[in-house]
Amino acid sequence: MYFKTYSILNIRFLLIFLLLFSAFAKAQEYTLSGSVVDSNGTPVPFANVLLLNPDQEIIQGTITEDNGTFTLTGLDDAGYQLKVSFLGYKDYLSDAFTVFGDETFPQIVMDESSEGLEEVTVVGRKPTITRKADRIVFNVENSILSSGNTLDILKRTPAVVVSQDNITVRNEAVTVYLNDRKVQLSPTELSSLLENLDGNAIKSIEVITNPPARYDAEGGSVLNINTSRAVATGYKGNINGRGTYSIFPKYNIGTSQYYKNDKLNLFFNYSFNPSKFSNQSDNLINYRNEGVTTTWNQDFERTSRTQAHNANFILDYQLSEKSELNFSAVGLLSPNIEQSTASTTSVISSSADAFFISTASDIDNDRNNIALDLQYKYTLENGQLSTNVHFTTFEREQLQSLTSDYRNENDDLFRTVRFTSDADQDIDIYTAQIDYEATIGEFAFETGAKAAFINSQSRIDFLNIDDEGNSGLDQAQSDNFLYDEKVFAGFFSLSRDWEKWSAKVGLRAEQTNSKGTSIVLEAENELDYLEFFPTAYLQYTISDNHRVGLDYSRRLSRPRYEDLNPFAIFLNENNFNVGNSGLQPSFSNRFNFNYTFKNEYFFDVYYRDNGENIVTLAQQDNVNQILRTERQNAVGSKSWGIDLNHAREIGNWLYVATYISLFHEEDTFVATQSGGVEFTNSVDGLYVYLGNSFTLDKKKTLTAEATIEYISEFIQGAYIQDDVFRLDIGLRKRLWDRRASLSVNFGDVFNRATALVSADYLNQDNSYFPRVETQFFRVGFRYNFGNFRLRDNDRAIDNSERERLKQGE
Repeated sequence: MYFKTYSILNIRFLLIFLLLFSAFAKAQEYTLSGSVVDSNGTPVPFANVLLLNPDQEIIQGTITEDNGTFTLTGLDDAGYQLKVSFLGYKDYLSDAFTVFGDETFPQIVMDESSEGLEEVTVVGRKPTITRKADRIVFNVENSILSSGNTLDILKRTPAVVVSQDNITVRNEAVTVYLNDRKVQLSPTELSSLLENLDGNAIKSIEVITNPPARYDAEGGSVLNINTSRAVATGYKGNINGRGTYSIFPKYNIGTSQYYKNDKLNLFFNYSFNPSKFSNQSDNLINYRNEGVTTTWNQDFERTSRTQAHNANFILDYQLSEKSELNFSAVGLLSPNIEQSTASTTSVISSSADAFFISTASDIDNDRNNIALDLQYKYTLENGQLSTNVHFTTFEREQLQSLTSDYRNENDDLFRTVRFTSDADQDIDIYTAQIDYEATIGEFAFETGAKAAFINSQSRIDFLNIDDEGNSGLDQAQSDNFLYDEKVFAGFFSLSRDWEKWSAKVGLRAEQTNSKGTSIVLEAENELDYLEFFPTAYLQYTISDNHRVGLDYSRRLSRPRYEDLNPFAIFLNENNFNVGNSGLQPSFSNRFNFNYTFKNEYFFDVYYRDNGENIVTLAQQDNVNQILRTERQNAVGSKSWGIDLNHAREIGNWLYVATYISLFHEEDTFVATQSGGVEFTNSVDGLYVYLGNSFTLDKKKTLTAEATIEYISEFIQGAYIQDDVFRLDIGLRKRLWDRRASLSVNFGDVFNRATALVSADYLNQDNSYFPRVETQFFRVGFRYNFGNFRLRDNDRAIDNSERERLKQGE
C-alpha cells in the first residue's frame, strides 16, 4: 500500500511539473503570413514556402493551403528571406527583411517556367488546430509529427486516446475514416494498418464528436483522416520492416507501390505480420453461498501465433474533366491462427477440501475478409454527384479442444472434463449509395440515400463432451443461427456561414428490418423500426481570441453480429462467453458546449445520455460456481465531462500537446445473479496526456518523442479498472537525403500500463490483473525509392455495416 501511494504521488507530481513547464516555457514569438498567386491572380496551392536566414540556411518551412495562403510561426526579431517553389513555376526569392512583430508579407506572384520543380526539402511546420462548427481539424501536413506513422499522429490528436490497439474519444470506441471512406477492421488490424501508413501522407485529422447527418447514425465519434493531394506524376514505392521485442518477438514486413499519370492513379500495399503474442492474467473469484466462501485463484496464460496477410489495391481513373471512377479492394487473410491456453486453478473452501484444476485449451482459427468497392463521381456546375456500390464477404472457421484435470491435495486425479467444438461464420454485405452536394445561394446543401443488405450464417457443433460433474457445459448447445438485416437510409443537411456566425442542421432517417433465427432452439427475433437522427451545430465568434459553440446529435448503436449468436465460447468449463440474440439497438442523445481561446486552448463540456447502451457483463453464479459473460442492454447509461486540449511549439525544436479530461461514467444494469436487482456502476475519473516531439538537428532529420499518459479509475462493464500510467520514448533518424529512416521505440518504460480490474458489489466478488505485452522495444526501417516525394491516393473502403464484423483478439 505504501509503495502504491508513494508511486501515485510521484506520478501526479511529475504530471503537474510537466504541465506547468509546457504552459509557461514560451518565449516572445511572432507570426508571418502571406499568400501565393500566379500571374493571373489565381491562388497556388501546395507550393513550398521556405524561411531562410541571412546565410541562406533553412529555418523552417511550410506549404500553401488550398487558397494559396501560408503561415509561419515562432519567428524572432531577426532578418530573413522567403523562398517559394512549385512545379511549373520559377523559384521566387525575396529580398532580405526583418520581423519586428506579427506581419503579413506582400502577395507573392509566381512566374511560369517550362522547367520542372527543383528538389526542395520542406522541413516542417507547426501542427495547427482549427475549430469548426461540427468538428476539430488537426492539420499536420509537413509538420514535425509527419516523420512518424499515422498511429503516432493519432496519439497526439486532440481528444483521441490510443491504448493497446483501442482508439477512443471520450471513453467510447470511434469509427475511423480515410478520406471520408470508412475503415472496417478489428482494433488490432486497424492499428496495424495505421502503423504502416506513413505520416508524410497525412494532411489532417478531423475529430467529430457529434457526427453530422451524412455519416451513418450507428456508432460514436468519428475520426476522418485526410491524406495529402497528389501534385506531380510519376512512380514511387517503399519497403519497410519492423521488429518488436517483448515477451515474444513480432515482425512486420511490407511494401507500398504508387503510380500516377494525368488520368490514372494506382496504389498497392501489402504487409505480412508473423507474430507471437502472450496474454497472461491472475484471476480471483470469491463464491459466497449460505455463509460458505469458496475462492478460485487462477494463473492464466495464452500464447497466440498469427501469420496475417494484408493487401490493399486502389485504382482512380479520370474519365473526363468532370467525372472520375474509383475502385478499391481490400484483402485480410489470417490463416492458421493458433491459440494455446494453459491455466492452473486452486479451489479453496471453508467447508470442503481443497483441489486443483489444470486446463489446456487449443484453438485453431482461419479468417478471411475481402471487400470490393466501386465509386463514380461527377462534378456539376455548383456541386457534385457520387454513387457507390460495395460488397464484403467474411469467413471464419474455428476448432477448439479443451481438457481439464481435477486433482486433490495428494495429487490424485478424481475428475476429467473434455470437449471439442467446431464453429464457422459466413457474412455477406451488399450496399448501394448515392450522394449529392451543392451550393445554393449562401447555403451549402447535402443529401443522399443508402441501402444495405446483410446475410449472416453461424454454426457451432459441440463434440465428444465428457463431463460427469457440475459445470457450465450445460450451455454447450450445438446450433445454427441465421441473421438477415436490411437498412434503408436517407439524409439532408444545410449549413451557412455569415458575419460571426456559423450554423449547420441535418436530419437522417433509417429504416431497419432484421430477423434472427436459431434453428435448433426454434426461436426467432424480429425487429422493424424507423428512427430519425437530427443534428444541429451553432458557432459564434466573439472576437479574434474568443469563440463559443453548441452542438447536438442523436446516435444509434446496433448489436454486432457475433454478439447476437446465442453460442457459448469457453475459456474453460466454468468460465464462458455467451451470445444474446435478444439484444436491442440503443439510442443516445449527445450535447456539447465548446469554447476556444486564441485558437490554442480548446475547452469542451459534454453530456451524453447513452440510453439502454449495450454493455458486457461478467456475473458469477455463486451456487454452481460459474462465471458467465454476456452482452446485455443496460437499464440506463450516462457520461459527462470537461475536456481541455492545448498544443504549442516552443522555439523550433519542441512541440508539446496536452489533453486533460475530467469525466463521469455510469452504467445501470440488471444483476441477474444477484436477485435480478438493478445496480449502478459509476466512476469519477481523470485522464492526462502529455506528448513531446523534439527536433534535435538543424536539418530536422533527427527527431525524438516522449509521451506520458495517466488515467485514474475507469469502468469496464461491471468492472472498475485501477489507475494506470505509461511513458513511451522514441528516436527517429532520416538517412540518405530522407530516402530512408531508422526508428527505435521503447514502450511502457515503467511497465505500469496495466492494472487490477475488479467487480465488488452485492454478491459479486471477482477480479483479474492482465499482464499483456505493453512493455516492448521496437526497431523499424523504411526505404523509399522512385519519386518518393509524391503524395498517396491511399484511402479506405467505405461500408458502415462492416463495423459489426469486428472480432475480439
